[in-house]
Amino acid sequence: MCVCVKAVALMTDWLREHRDNPYPNDDEKEALIASTRLTMNQINYWFTNARRRLLPKWALQRQIEEHDERLRQQDGKAPTPPHQTRSDVIVL
Repeated sequence: MCVCVKAVALMTDWLREHRDNPYPNDDEKEALIASTRLTMNQINYWFTNARRRLLPKWALQRQIEEHDERLRQQDGKAPTPPHQTRSDVIVL
């Protein structure tokens, strides 16, 4: 696995674990620098971009999952996924 792929995986894992406070402190950044071999600027830019791009997607995903769970509890069955409607299903 490429060093950059491992670095992204490490930082993504950190972000998932800290999504309620997605701002690593200086000690956490130093640990990430040591484990990823990236610079402080690279770490800072990655987290800035990830907070803008990943966190909103994750929040939306969580809302969808919570909504689906409420529907399952009400109906006793799973809803049709939003990307697949009954008209999208082709019967052969």
